[in-house]
Parts: sequence; C-alpha cells; structure tokens
Amino acid sequence: MEHSLDLPDDLAERARGLLELVPFELWHIDALSVLMKTPSKEGLIGIACSGGADSTFSLILAFAAFPQLRKRMVVLHYNHQLRKDASEGDESFLCLLSSKLGLPCKVGYPETPKGGSDEATLRKDRLDFYAKQAKQDGIVHILQGHNLDDIAETLLWRIPRGVSVDGLISPQAVSQVGCLNFLRPFVTLGRQFIRDTLQKCSIPWREDASNQENEYLRNRMRNSVLPQWNEASDRDLLQGVAQTVDLLRQDSKALEHYAKESYKQCKSGEKLDFEGLIKLPCAIQRRVLTKWLEEIECKFATPKSLSAKTGRLVKSLENTNFTALQLAEKFSVRKKGKFIELEHLNESPPICKAVLPFSYPIYLPCGGRVLGEQMILDTRILNLIDGKLVNPQNEAFISVKSLPDYLFLRSRKEGDMFRPLGSPGSKKLSDWMIDRKWSKAKKSNTPIFLNQKDEIIWVPGFAPAESAKVSKADSGVIRLTYQQSDT
Repeated sequence: MEHSLDLPDDLAERARGLLELVPFELWHIDALSVLMKTPSKEGLIGIACSGGADSTFSLILAFAAFPQLRKRMVVLHYNHQLRKDASEGDESFLCLLSSKLGLPCKVGYPETPKGGSDEATLRKDRLDFYAKQAKQDGIVHILQGHNLDDIAETLLWRIPRGVSVDGLISPQAVSQVGCLNFLRPFVTLGRQFIRDTLQKCSIPWREDASNQENEYLRNRMRNSVLPQWNEASDRDLLQGVAQTVDLLRQDSKALEHYAKESYKQCKSGEKLDFEGLIKLPCAIQRRVLTKWLEEIECKFATPKSLSAKTGRLVKSLENTNFTALQLAEKFSVRKKGKFIELEHLNESPPICKAVLPFSYPIYLPCGGRVLGEQMILDTRILNLIDGKLVNPQNEAFISVKSLPDYLFLRSRKEGDMFRPLGSPGSKKLSDWMIDRKWSKAKKSNTPIFLNQKDEIIWVPGFAPAESAKVSKADSGVIRLTYQQSDT
C-alpha cells in the first residue's frame, strides 16, 4: 500500500515488536550465521532497500536483531527514476525511514535518466551501484529482502531458459556476484506473511504500482502464472518449492564438492589434463571448466565473458577430434598433447579465402559462423525483402541466377570495391566501413562473401550487392546468414 511520509516516532520500538513475531528460528540459518559471525568493527553492512514491503521488512528486522552492528549499517537505495513522482516518493520515504533509525542512507541514480528499462538493465544498474558503494565505503555484506515467493517466481522464470541446478536454487540465502556478498535471510518466508506482520506492527512501506502491470516477464509470472499454479496445486505450493529448492541445494553442494576434487586432479599449472577431464560426467566437466576459466580471468584480467562460454566448451569436448575453440576475440582454448590450455592471440587470425558450400556452416577464427542455403523464392521471402524486414547485420538474400553452385568468403583486403543495394555507385569497402565508424577488430573479423569473379556480393552490416538483387522473376535465392561471436 502507499503510505505517507509521516513515519511513527516509535519506529525502533515497533522494530522490536516485529522481531518478536519473526524470531531467529524463522530466518534462514545460512544467512543468519554469517550475520552473527560478522565482527562489529570490520566493514559495513549494506541493506538494499527499495521502500517496498520485503526490503523494509529486512531493514527493520536487521536493525532490531543486531544492535551491535548498527554503527556499521548503511541503507542503499537505487532510484531508477522511471516512475516520476512515485520514484521521488520512494527515495524520500527511505531517507526519512533511515533517519528515524539513525542509519545513513546512500542513494544511486542512473547516469542517463530514464535509460534502459528492461529487467536485465535495471538489475545491472543496481549491482553496479552496490559494487561502487562496496568499494568506496568498505561494505562487506549486502542484505536483501528476497522471500519464498521470489524463489518460486525465479524457478518458473528460469526453467524455459534452460538452466542447471545452480540456476534453479536462486536467489540463495548466501551468494556472491563478483566482489559482492549477498545475504537473504528471509527466503524462508512468504510474501503475504511479510505484509501481515508489518501490518500487525503498524510499520509502513511503499507499494510500487508498476508491480501490478505485466510489462515485465517477472510481473506476469507473479500476477498470472503463480496464482494459477497455487490454485491448481493439491498441497502447499510454497512449502513444496522450499523443500524442492533445499534438496536441489544439497545436490549442488555435492556436485561442487566433487568438482573441487576433480579440479585438483585435472589441474596442471595453468593447463588441464584433457583425458582426465573428458572422463568426468558433463555436470562435473562444466564446473571444473568454470573454475579454471574464472581463475584465469581473475589472475590475468581476461574478459569476464570467458567463463560464461563453459557450455560451448563442454559441447565441443564431446567431439573426439577437438583441437580448439575460440571463446573471445583474442582468447581460445586449444588442445596441446595431453592438455588443454588457454591461448592468447595478439590479433585474431584472418579469414583465409575458402569455399562456402551450401547447407554446411563454416566456423570463423573469431568465433562467428556463416551459412549459405539455396531456397525457392516464394511470397514469404519476397514480402520480407520488399518490407525491408531482413536484418542486414546477419542475413541477406541473393539472386541465384548469376551465381554458381558455391560461393567464397574471406577477410577484406586492400582495394576491395563494393556497391550495396540502392547506392549510386561503387567505392572502396574500407571507405564504407569508415563511414559506419567500424572498429579495427570489426573490420578484420567480418567475413566478405564473393562470387567466382571475386566480386563482393555481401558484407554483413550492409545490404547485398546491387548485382545480386533479387527480383520477382528469380526462381530461387541464396540465403546467407552470419552469426557473430557472442563475445
């Protein structure tokens, strides 16, 4: 519910009343243990608070339960500035609430007001703010107010994406994201219980009206799917979710224990024993490789995206003829003798001129992939072309009438001339790229498609060549696709 800024003067007393209703027996033991072991004179404890019921509940209880840590507590509020007066109201509420409790409040704002508003961007903005404050103020833990409903929503949200055991047990009571340590002591409690206990103690909170809108996927899960799932269930849904996640967490710990032992056995300096690695179950391979890549990232300041490519690497290792896999622009994993190791290239190797056979993908040195397919020209394809619905960054349709049974591809070279569809004439490809402000890496890594006369028929990022224009008189077309490296 929406509350005014007239907060009660006896808020500290009401906080003690809330603690009586929510004793330590109801907190998650893992997060509670960390808080109890936290020294009162070492580092700050950041309490992330939006002003909503869950985070207000978390803030009030932490204040009541750990008086010895109050001098080390700081309230962290990130104002996304997306809801105009309501966002300003949340900030004012949090500043006043913090003041009533005698706690400092740090507020963060987006660098570009009203910037990206998708869920991933909003989460990243908050994490960046927490990381900045942690580094600046010496924050050792960040307390969050996630609850049991959040776990159920996350379970529903992640299953269609395809996740491992670790992905299904989030948000965990204790977790780490980069350098940030998160504590979530109330993932044992349901959302309704939290609101009921706040009301019993007459403790106000702010209600975000946008939570009732279904713009975001999580809101749709919360407002539509979860209630129907609960209604259709023949038992207590949230308790079932809690038990399931607890069992999965136990499985995760067992896998992690096995993976640590396997990592010790496979590791040889900066390399991994190939034969020992591929004998492991895939789930353990994935964890071993993740540990290896994360260790390399930390030690050598490589791109943080390396460990995110573990799935691709595990899949590649299934091939008995595995030799190498490009993980990032200048990093690849290569098999050398009995070991695999990370190889750093000062420059990405060029794309040597090669035949592009139809229906068989070609994998590029920089990690991308290209494919040529012969297709019958039909109304659907014509509508795509005429409606300008073909994205030239990764797809082009080429007239088949003037082309042979195969094409060529290579890196650009000095003197290449190109005339994209609709342009008044040809000019140097390098000039086209300069006009688009392409980086040196992009110029080198983008494949160039050619016919038998070595004429450019398509460069990803541009329309196909004027000479390869598709017309209604064509009986067939060649569809060219370019999948960039996901680094």
